[in-house]
Amino acid sequence: MFAVHCAIQGCVMDCDTALYLAVREKEGRLYSDELVKRLPEIPPDHQMRSEWQARARSSHRLTSYLSRFEKGTTILELGCGNGWLSHGIARGTCAEIVGMDRDSPELRQARRVFASQKNLGWVAADISVSPFAHSAFDIIVIASAIQYFADLGRLMELLIPLLTARGEIHILDSPLYSIDALPAARERSRQYYERLGFPEMAANYHHHSVEALTAYRPTWLYIPPSPAPSDDSPFPWVSLRPECPG
Repeated sequence: MFAVHCAIQGCVMDCDTALYLAVREKEGRLYSDELVKRLPEIPPDHQMRSEWQARARSSHRLTSYLSRFEKGTTILELGCGNGWLSHGIARGTCAEIVGMDRDSPELRQARRVFASQKNLGWVAADISVSPFAHSAFDIIVIASAIQYFADLGRLMELLIPLLTARGEIHILDSPLYSIDALPAARERSRQYYERLGFPEMAANYHHHSVEALTAYRPTWLYIPPSPAPSDDSPFPWVSLRPECPG
């Protein structure tokens, strides 16, 4: 298992931690320990019920896919937040899982809530100063997080050396747009954060195109129907198999 108790100061994503947490609190996305333990299950009357139904379907697909890999497969979840998905993968596979994010109350909650899961550990670090050796991971998962990275190409440059020779990067639960749709998407986000009372957050929420992934040999494992069902993810799931130095 990795040395997963290191804490490196810095920010994994291009977003001020205090601002990010304030937005999540306003949106109702900060949860108690008891609720985090149960995620993606959530009470029927919870305001985020439909979103978590969709996340449950999405996480089930991912975990089923990852369960086919042999024991000892190494998986990094980048931008793990409160750790519910890393925990679900750890429970549903024989892999060794590391959840990585900025040092924040959510990551500390993950350490606390899921401390008993033996094949799961946590790292607080900045991906630009990664504590991992080259070829450390077979799989890197980025779930509901790429929108907090300004430069997708730069992110790939940082992640590819961490992959083994046949490594894969999985992006899911995040919007991806055609190039033509990017301006309208940015304007919707600007209006959303203005209504929420945090207009400055729009500068920290980034929009990425499908075309930006072309160089990384994408395989589209889930493409939502249009319109997407209310109980399933409206976002695609794509596996990238870049040329890795490992």
